[in-house]
Amino acid sequence: MEAAYHPLKIPTSSLLPVAGVDNVPGPMVPPELKDVIAAYARLEQDIGALVKRRSAVACARCEKICCRPDVGEQALESWWLREVGRQAHGRWWPDDWRTRDQCAALGDTGCTLTAGKPMICWSFVCDLYTEVYEDLWDAALYSFLADLLWEVGQLTRKLHLEYATEEQALAHADKIATRVAWGRELLEEAKHLVDGSLDEVGRHRLLLSLMCRVPRFFRATTQRALLSRL
Repeated sequence: MEAAYHPLKIPTSSLLPVAGVDNVPGPMVPPELKDVIAAYARLEQDIGALVKRRSAVACARCEKICCRPDVGEQALESWWLREVGRQAHGRWWPDDWRTRDQCAALGDTGCTLTAGKPMICWSFVCDLYTEVYEDLWDAALYSFLADLLWEVGQLTRKLHLEYATEEQALAHADKIATRVAWGRELLEEAKHLVDGSLDEVGRHRLLLSLMCRVPRFFRATTQRALLSRL
């Protein structure tokens, strides 16, 4: 198994309340960010709807729970993820989210979040998951989807949207909007790998184009998945 993204814990103390979460009022979302938060949430939900076609099969076969409590905490300690999750679900978290033995977003049938998930929830790709990929192009599409949001959120070399404060997100509002729109374009392009609209040469060209624009998705699990289907 391989995880593409290993998040560091956000440096907040479990003894300190999180504004807008632990019954502590948080500031209103700046109007400059409302539309882009909604656009990001829709993009994440559309990616999730596709991913569920394969994860539902793989996760049903798995006997382990890979959802960690600290990852669930990150969905709330991250200002951006919290506001995206709130956009999609309102106040979704339980009052005892800090003390639970499992991820606060984990329900009886899996994750209850359709948006606002930490990057590792998308980027972690296990061997069981890759086994349910169908042909070469199916493997290419789902490998690409695993890293698309991670790439969208990379604002600068040192700043990822998952770790941005409200002030940092506001300062990069235009860039976030541009990258979310770019992510939407990439998602629509990537769908052509499997929708029958391209011939074999066209799909090879598209795959190479996606690899050049989002090179991080061509990692070891992707390579194994593709090679095994050639």
